[in-house]
Amino acid sequence: MTNSTVSDVLCSGPPEYQEKKLNEVASFDYECTTTDFVVHQTLPYQSVSVDTFNSKNDVYVAIAQPSMENCMVLEWDHIEMNFRSYDNITGQSIVGCKAILIEDQVFVVVAQLFGGSHIYKYDESWTKFVKFQDIEVSRISKPNDIELFQIDAETFFIIADSSKAGLSTVYKWNSKGFYSYQSVHEWFRDTDAEFVDIDGKSHLILSSRSQVPIILQWNKSSKKFVPHGDIPNMEDVLAVKSFRMQNTLYLSLTRFIGDSRVMRWNSKQFVEIQALPSRGAMTLQPFSFKENHYLALGSDYTFSQIYQWDKEKQLFKKFKEIYVQAPRSFTAVSTDRRDFFFASSFKGKTKIFEHIIVDLSL
Repeated sequence: MTNSTVSDVLCSGPPEYQEKKLNEVASFDYECTTTDFVVHQTLPYQSVSVDTFNSKNDVYVAIAQPSMENCMVLEWDHIEMNFRSYDNITGQSIVGCKAILIEDQVFVVVAQLFGGSHIYKYDESWTKFVKFQDIEVSRISKPNDIELFQIDAETFFIIADSSKAGLSTVYKWNSKGFYSYQSVHEWFRDTDAEFVDIDGKSHLILSSRSQVPIILQWNKSSKKFVPHGDIPNMEDVLAVKSFRMQNTLYLSLTRFIGDSRVMRWNSKQFVEIQALPSRGAMTLQPFSFKENHYLALGSDYTFSQIYQWDKEKQLFKKFKEIYVQAPRSFTAVSTDRRDFFFASSFKGKTKIFEHIIVDLSL
């Protein structure tokens, strides 16, 4: 009932604690604490995507700001305890900034709606990002998502193209630059690409505005992705995200109209475990801090919802409402001792929430 220090007292019950020393029962700590999300910092600009990367023991965040035509790079300030401006990559209608770390080099893929997309590299002597190479305009005309992945120690990324004549394309690092490696999906207006390891095999899941999400599997002999199936009865999926809990693979599928879905891999196929009402949702993002697993469901029409995983019921339950205008992405960012959660906003201010532990025994 109170926060107190006790000597060696043996528990008499419940049975699972019988004969255990009271001050050795760690479970009480768990049962007397909860978590919360509190606003830590508000950034005075709109954004559509946020990516995070670590370099030389520092934490950075790259934020795509189409209206300001920027890719803003922030750095965690260990003294002021907030995120401060570090560098700024300018462009035209930037919709995505994806960091790629190769050995001691840092690259940022900057996806643009106009003027082609580009790759920037951090230059130590200039202490800023400088243009490294262009991405062919003929292949990518309306980028919607950038996904980074590795297969057999080689680095790839895919850009999902959402234009009617789009070619979602995989690019590969060849020690000198990134070159187009494989066009995987033509004419389908792809909205999102997700790299997933399913039973030790590499896969890509592509969601499109014109068909159900398709699954591509990496062929080890041809070293290319080949069609491997789809996720049936899931039209109009805007995005697919994968995550793991207790070594089990799950997917979250975002839908703007109807219900978004949470699915689980059962060693043969993905099966639905939960439907979440999601009218007006553009993003359903899974994220975890230690043993706390969450889903953030953004909404253009009402409050965004954060769900928390209930281990006993094996479902996500509503945990907290947050207000973000037109949220487009949610990104977990951890510094050395603190955990944060970036909520990008297409029409308002970008918000940074901190994930905190609340002691209920105080």
